[in-house]
Amino acid sequence: MSEVVLNPSFWRKLNGLLRHRCPRCLTGRIFKSQFRMNDPCLDCGLIFQREEGYFLGSMFASYLLGCLFFGIAFLLAVWLLPDWNTYWLLAAAIIPYVLLTPVVFRYSRTIWIYFERWTCPGDVSATPYEKTRAREIERRAAGVDNSPS
Repeated sequence: MSEVVLNPSFWRKLNGLLRHRCPRCLTGRIFKSQFRMNDPCLDCGLIFQREEGYFLGSMFASYLLGCLFFGIAFLLAVWLLPDWNTYWLLAAAIIPYVLLTPVVFRYSRTIWIYFERWTCPGDVSATPYEKTRAREIERRAAGVDNSPS
C-alpha cells in the first residue's frame, strides 16, 4: 500500500486527475480497463463508489465535456470547411464526438470522484453503503468468507 499524500499541490492533484489516479494517494489507478473500474483503490484502499447510484453525478461532467468536445469539433469543421452546409458540418462534428465517448466516460467519472472527494473528504460523510463495503473488503483481505454454505 502506498502512502496517502497530505495536502498535495493543485498541480499534483491535476496530474492525478488527468492520469486517472486515486484522489487520496495519487498513485492507484481508478480504471483497470477501458470501462471497468478498480473499487477500492489497489494502493490505498479508498472506495470510489460511495453509494448506489454514485456515478449519476458524473453525468454533469460528461455533459460538460461532451458539449466542449462537440463545440470544438463543430467550430473546427466550420473553420476548415466554410462552404459546407450546416447540416453536413454538424454531421462532420459528430464523428470525433462519438469517437471520444470512451474518453468522456472515463474523465467524467474521474472528475466526479475528485469533485466529490474535494467537497466531502474523509469518512465523516461515509454512507452506510460505503461502510458496509469497507467491512466486506476488510473481511475479504483477512480471508474470512461469510458466504452461506
